[in-house]
Amino acid sequence: MADWRAMPEAGTVVGLRLVVWLARVCRRRVAGWVLYLVCLYYVVLRPAARRASQSYLRRVGRPDGLGSVVRHLHTFAQVSLDRLFFLTGRWSPFQVTYHGHELFLEAARHGRGALLVGAHLGSFEVMRCRAKASGVPVNIVVDFSNAERITSVLRSLAPGIDTRVLALGRDPLATSLGIKACIERGELVALLADRPARGGDRQVVARFLDGDASFPSGPWLLAHMLKCPVYFFTGLYRSPNRYDLYCELLADEVTLDRKERDADTQRYAQRYATVLERHVRLAPENWFNFYDFWSPK
Repeated sequence: MADWRAMPEAGTVVGLRLVVWLARVCRRRVAGWVLYLVCLYYVVLRPAARRASQSYLRRVGRPDGLGSVVRHLHTFAQVSLDRLFFLTGRWSPFQVTYHGHELFLEAARHGRGALLVGAHLGSFEVMRCRAKASGVPVNIVVDFSNAERITSVLRSLAPGIDTRVLALGRDPLATSLGIKACIERGELVALLADRPARGGDRQVVARFLDGDASFPSGPWLLAHMLKCPVYFFTGLYRSPNRYDLYCELLADEVTLDRKERDADTQRYAQRYATVLERHVRLAPENWFNFYDFWSPK
């Protein structure tokens, strides 16, 4: 798998603040139009991301011309901008539908901790904010290393963004212990399971979108340690203003046999990849890994 950390973060703080200002003052729709120009600029300036988008679009049977790539990037840009609205509690522009959320909401309300595994597919933030609005706060495990600019802008606009955040850094043991403490308190912990968190992460190969792709082993080793239910989640964006939130049980408990640990880990990763693929095909332009996801590790 190509190292996604090597992909440069796009945009400047001034440019990001300008788009955010347009969204707040001139409404979300106007900012969305401006984002098309930003995406066209990005497509020209970042050929590696353009090629990755084209390769992915072909893989899911979509046109791969310039217009299709711009629309793909625009979906990512629009979802990123919408984080501002979610973090500041401005829900009026959106329609949100739910599919399966009663599963983990019920578990959380009965004090049973659970692990939510998602991907760089659709919106992570809409799930977290809607769960909080339902009275079920979610702790999130994040790696800010490749999104420092947009994160700094969002922090200035929504100071509470770091509430219930477990940041991946130089001390993975401390992060793991923090996650364990959350689960033992009966809380929910969400993380993304499609990219390795650190360069030294072990990976496992699973079949995904008609090709072999590498996925991190860490989420499944963590789930084995936690002995709690594991759910897949995603919030798929539907233009112009709808989000479909999906939740599906992956395992009531992840068990890795000591003698068959690699095989068991691969089995859980494949189960995740199969569910992920089904949701990718529901809304292909919501896939936000703009690098060669299928290249050898």
